[in-house]
Amino acid sequence: MMPVTHRITWFLFADHAKARLYSSEGFSKPWALEREWFEADARKADRELSSAPPARNRKIGSGNRYSVEEPSPSDQAGEQFVTALAQFLNEAAREGRFHQLVLAAPARALSTLRRYLRGEATEKYIAVWDKDLTNMPEAELLSYCKDRLDRW
Repeated sequence: MMPVTHRITWFLFADHAKARLYSSEGFSKPWALEREWFEADARKADRELSSAPPARNRKIGSGNRYSVEEPSPSDQAGEQFVTALAQFLNEAAREGRFHQLVLAAPARALSTLRRYLRGEATEKYIAVWDKDLTNMPEAELLSYCKDRLDRW
């Protein structure tokens, strides 16, 4: 007789500064908070992270000055945070720690996650939502997921 294996679904609710990861073994089973992350620098004002003025340059001919657009320090911290989340998910997928994955994040964070998630993790998608649910209470998150998924 073969042992019964449980299908584990992970739910990641993230933005550029915080994330919560829940796991569940089925639609009718309870879920558990596996891990929380928080990146304080991504929430800080740029002036708190860097005292450097914006980069400037001069136009040829007129000599008018203009600032050069660069990612702000808080944007860079947020990008690094989401990239680290993607690396965590890639490693966990490679190790077989989950079988299905639900992602919910605002567009910018979701774009970064998708850019850095690899095949092992992306093959496990059952839902991807372009929505910031990081501030939603746990009971409401579970209800939100059950309303949008038939099973997991």
